[in-house]
Amino acid sequence: MKTVAVVLSLIILACLYLLFTDSRVLYKETKVDPGQTYFVEEHGDLGKSQQASLVCNYFTGRNTVQKVFWYSANNFMGKDSCPFLVKG
Repeated sequence: MKTVAVVLSLIILACLYLLFTDSRVLYKETKVDPGQTYFVEEHGDLGKSQQASLVCNYFTGRNTVQKVFWYSANNFMGKDSCPFLVKG
């Protein structure tokens, strides 16, 4: 029972840290290739682009947000993976 209380306390502290420091932690990453259908609210259908995209889903401590980056396998003119921890 003591272990459960410690784990819950750590989760609550982590959420509070994210909430009050305007930080975001990655929980899902999706690569969208040209021709693939994938809609993002502020960007529309990413598959219509000629460039592959990365859709990064972040937890803010209160809700979730999406960021979209250009994909580049060599990290030049784009990103090869989503940053794990970002500031707002």
